[in-house]
Amino acid sequence: GIYRTEKDKGTLYELTFKGDTKHQFKKIVLFRPFGPVMKVKNENVNMADTLINVIVPLAKRASKFRQFMQNFSLTVVYFGKEQMNEVKSILENTSKSANFKNFTFIQLNEEFSRGKGLDVGARAWKGNNVVLFFCDVDIYFTAEFLNSCRLNTQPGRKVFYPVLFSQYNPSIIYGHHDSIPSLEQQLIIKKETGFWRDFGFGMTCQYRSDFINIGGFDLDIKGWGGEDVHLYRKYLHSNLIVIRTPVRGLFHLWHEKQCLDELTPEQYKMCMQSKAMNEASHGQLGMLVFRQEIETHLQRQKLSSKKT
Repeated sequence: GIYRTEKDKGTLYELTFKGDTKHQFKKIVLFRPFGPVMKVKNENVNMADTLINVIVPLAKRASKFRQFMQNFSLTVVYFGKEQMNEVKSILENTSKSANFKNFTFIQLNEEFSRGKGLDVGARAWKGNNVVLFFCDVDIYFTAEFLNSCRLNTQPGRKVFYPVLFSQYNPSIIYGHHDSIPSLEQQLIIKKETGFWRDFGFGMTCQYRSDFINIGGFDLDIKGWGGEDVHLYRKYLHSNLIVIRTPVRGLFHLWHEKQCLDELTPEQYKMCMQSKAMNEASHGQLGMLVFRQEIETHLQRQKLSSKKT
């Protein structure tokens, strides 16, 4: 089927079905006209007292964590002991310099599992019902995004799955510059600088009560990938409304991706696909693939111009 929306009329749907024989088809055309606008609700919303608990699963990557903290209640679930003291020191220093005391540090002596880290962090909260923002250490978000997180969640009714903007490899897209711009200058939404990560479901906002009631993460999933899609599907099949939309204040910062040998074949495939998409646009990658042909062409052009 295909559909076409005409701005001043409505939406036309053309649906084609197989008929009784090989070359027979049945075509149904439906039209949904635009109707007059109806007011459903008019209300003022005050989110001043709505706390967001940002939950970050972490293993090693202390340098990335330092960058993340410069950017809230924060819950850090840390796997293992390597670089743990450095991460705790970053937390304590930030707490002193910014008078930021609302954080929890949980340490787990086991193999890293993103789903396990987020699940443990969510269940560790002892206060009133709270908005949980499941986040990664390589994510940059603005205060405006946190308002979107608050406004698009509602206990027992709505969960929020923002589509974030994912950076390409700065060393590729800024390769012709003398130096790579600062992080703040890189946060530009253009097709040359990144892409909308519409296949990712890892960053999500929901009330803790809804996360607990839905059953949390599948803790049998280890390592990278899969746990976020599983949770998303559970929400889709529940009575909750899933809000899925691009947002301007949420960025995935580029970092070199390692796809580990211990991943399952399906996880490894997902990881490699994600790695390929993160490097550069289709056109930019093409320029790298055909670099030798381009350089050969330029050399021929130079020789040709010298002869004439």
